[in-house]
This record gives sequence, structure tokens and C-alpha cells, in this order.
Amino acid sequence: MPTIATFNLCNFGADASPTRLARLGAIIARELEGPDILAVQEVKGASPALAEVRVPADPAYRALIGAIAQADGPRYAFREIPPLAHQDGGMAGANIRIGLLFNPATVHFPDRGDAGPEDSVGIRLDGGQPSLTLNPGRIAPAHPAFAGDDHHHWAPSRKVLAAEFELQGRRLFVIVCHFKSMRSTTRREGDYAKKQRHAQAEIVHRFAADLLACDPRAAIVLLGDLNDVPGSKTLKLLKGEAFHNLLEDLPCGQAYTRRHGSQPQALDHILVSPALRHGAAARIPHLNSNAAPGEPEPASDHDPVVAALPALLGG
Repeated sequence: MPTIATFNLCNFGADASPTRLARLGAIIARELEGPDILAVQEVKGASPALAEVRVPADPAYRALIGAIAQADGPRYAFREIPPLAHQDGGMAGANIRIGLLFNPATVHFPDRGDAGPEDSVGIRLDGGQPSLTLNPGRIAPAHPAFAGDDHHHWAPSRKVLAAEFELQGRRLFVIVCHFKSMRSTTRREGDYAKKQRHAQAEIVHRFAADLLACDPRAAIVLLGDLNDVPGSKTLKLLKGEAFHNLLEDLPCGQAYTRRHGSQPQALDHILVSPALRHGAAARIPHLNSNAAPGEPEPASDHDPVVAALPALLGG
């Protein structure tokens, strides 16, 4: 059964302790059962002295891939677009970014072009079907909602990663997001961040809707840390009329991916296009959010979300 997952790794880098690295590897290999595709957020790269320099995170990915293999998981490959230093928000000096791991034994990644951090991906028709002009590529990285804008009081934020896979004989579009953080020190700052997330959601939805306009049967997954909850304006804008949030199908009380204090929150989501909805189901191993006091420190402050996509088997 084809599976896809999202996991915020909480400022993960090659400097992670061996214990934390082993726990992450075990979660991905065993609890998630080695998904075919894994979207990750908050992967760190080294911080150069100069701005406007690309900051890759190859050592972090290699460390994680090795830990997953050590836990008897797949030997993953990875793709990312390294950000420019200090341009994507997050922890100071960490240059966190979005990335993708995939199992090359089950998934084909047709690399296309050599996208830089400021290049915007587009859509082309390939044999009458939509395809990405760059693979992977970033969606509207120069838009103020992602690049930052003083007029709107928007800070630079993580850029969205779009990718195209071939899985079970079908073309699958995966759009990975890590929207603007909810953290704020004042109500006004929180309102600015909320409006920035709304703008980000509108941009991503518009891109996904364009794919569906080219092919209403397109297989599309929108996923990641959206920093907002089901029923929020952010999620409504991202979903539109076409996409379905698989967390909405979970039993009451199970759909959360982290805790704010003692309160559970659902911030990490997997949304699917109509062609993928039949039989699709998500689950959330609450390994991190339900860690009891006195237990070893959780591997992340978020739980992963994994989804089965049986509709991909239909060709």
C-alpha cells in the first residue's frame, strides 16, 4: 500500500545526539513503517558568515537516512532546495528548511532542471497531463508572504517545496509546507502572523487548483506543518472546495500532533485531491506529544502523520 508521511523534526541537524538520531530513525522505520515518501520540516544547515549564500543540509539528511537504515528501514534518497542564509525564518542561525525523503525502490523521482532558492516552479503540459517545470521547485518564493514584507509586518518564512513523483505507474504531486509560526509576543504580532499564513495558504491552493484545472484526476497531496488547526481560516483557504484533510476522518480526541502546554493541537496535516480520497486514511503515532514526565526527551515536539493512499493502486 503506498504511504506518505509528514514529520516536523524540531531543528534537526547533523549535530543531533546519537540517542535522538536513533529514536528518529526508529520512529520512521518502525512506527511509520518506512513510508514511500516522507516530507520533513525543520532540517538545519550550517550558518555561513555571509548572507545570500546557499546553505545545504546534506550532512543532516545523510545522518537521518543512516539512522533509518540502521533501524531496518528503507535506504532513502533525499531532495531539497537549499535556502539562502538567514532568509527562511526559524531558529536564529539554523537556516531550517523543508525536504523530501523517498524510497527509490518504490518511487521514481524524475529530476528536472536545477532550481535555485529564488526560482519559481510552474506547470506545463506533458502529453496532455500537467507536469512541473522544475522538479523539485519552490512555489512563489519571492512573494511577500514567503519572502517577507515590512508593509504587512511579515517576516521571511519557509518556502513551499513542490515535487513530482512516479508511484505505482501514476504521476503524484507532493506539495510540502511549513507555514508561518503561531509564536508571538503580542496579539498584534499574532494577527500579522495569522494573515501571513492566510496569504501562504491562498498561494498554495491556487497552485494546486491550477494542477486540477489541467487534470481534474491529478493525484495531489498537500502536507506539512501548517501552524494552524482544522476549521481555521488557514485550513479553509488551503482546502478550498476540492481538497480533503485526512485528519478530519480521525476519531475525536486522536487528531492532534503536538501540545501547547497541556492542550493538544493539530498543526500537521495531510490533504488529498479528489482522485486520492477513496480509501485514504491517516494515523498519528502520539510518540512525542504523549511522552510522560520522567521519560527520555522526545525526539521532536511534533508527532508525525502518515497516510495510506490506496487509490494510487488503481492506475
